[in-house]
Amino acid sequence: MRANVKLLSPWIEPHSPDGLELELQREVAPEHALHGKSATALAVARDRDDVLFAVNEADSLPYAVVHLTWSGKAEPCPWPATRFFESLEQWIECMKAEHEDYTCGCE
Repeated sequence: MRANVKLLSPWIEPHSPDGLELELQREVAPEHALHGKSATALAVARDRDDVLFAVNEADSLPYAVVHLTWSGKAEPCPWPATRFFESLEQWIECMKAEHEDYTCGCE
């Protein structure tokens, strides 16, 4: 991850960040909060279609986890489902909680 954050399961580094960024641009309709904003893919959850993006023109919420639909076209709101984070640290706390649920204490 570009910010030197240790990713925990199920999160991994994206193999094709450009492809994820292109799909995001295709899916967000004009009424979506990310429409017209560039974003950089930082991590992807390997067990679902969630991607952590750094939103480059963010006013106050610079990180977003987006559940891509892979439709290749603009989706009606509220799709693609998006959860915003005020900071990378806030997302890391969420990632840690997901990791605990994901591993069920087995890792």
